[in-house]
Amino acid sequence: MQLTTKGDFDRRQQALVKHLLHAIKRELENADAPPQVVQQLTGSIAFAVTSLIDGAASAQFEGRELDPHLAFPLGEELLYAGGNSWMHEYVYRVLPEVFEHIGKPELQ
Repeated sequence: MQLTTKGDFDRRQQALVKHLLHAIKRELENADAPPQVVQQLTGSIAFAVTSLIDGAASAQFEGRELDPHLAFPLGEELLYAGGNSWMHEYVYRVLPEVFEHIGKPELQ
């Protein structure tokens, strides 16, 4: 597979953030956490996880810095940002939308 930077990488990473937020929210609700705690923990857990994926938080392997790079499959190519992703920047922008939906959320 070859890497490409031509495509809608930003929209895809925003969609991934939304899915992560919904997954974390659902698990916390299943644990019967109070609604206010669910929202606070959903945001902080998602921010921590996306920061690691983005390479914005320090992580090491065998004494060396990990530098993950996110990519999305596009047929025979992988859509790549050209560097690290920036999903963590969307967590708190998308979080209110995740909590304003009633019932089953529409994920795009």
